[in-house]
Amino acid sequence: MRKILLGFGWLMLAIAGIAHTQTPTKPFTITLEAETPQVKVGGQVILDVIMTNTSDHEIDCTMYYHSQIDQRYGYQVFYEDGTPAAKIDKRLSSDSFACVLDPGESSQSGGLISQIFDFSRPGKYTIQASRLVLGDDQRPDTLELHKDPWIEIKSNTITITVLPAADPPPTKQ
Repeated sequence: MRKILLGFGWLMLAIAGIAHTQTPTKPFTITLEAETPQVKVGGQVILDVIMTNTSDHEIDCTMYYHSQIDQRYGYQVFYEDGTPAAKIDKRLSSDSFACVLDPGESSQSGGLISQIFDFSRPGKYTIQASRLVLGDDQRPDTLELHKDPWIEIKSNTITITVLPAADPPPTKQ
């Protein structure tokens, strides 16, 4: 029995080693924060998105602001019952800002996520950001043609609570 368990242990170690070598290297992390975790219906939901270079080389952190939020990130917003929050199609100005991070450095972007998602329903919303990047082990010189070269790096998930609007004061009778 001991030989079987020892053999199983070595097998699991070998599988873990293979899986580790196939996991793409993530050159940065994304941390998502809310400026205010509670807002009233109609209030602004503002996010801070912090990208930190965890690699040993420079990385691109260029920001593309459209509708007052960095659109280089994808945002996933869900209502507490699991339904996706409705997207809003606002046509606001756009700007782009070049950015390069040295190893260990961080940059901050984000913006008004309530400009692109509907937070008009009271309740809890979960938000996560993600960004596509060529992984360190998937650069063009090492890339196999049949592989998808992009990896998606996801942030932590945060919760925003949308409170009902204040009730109007009672009328005198």
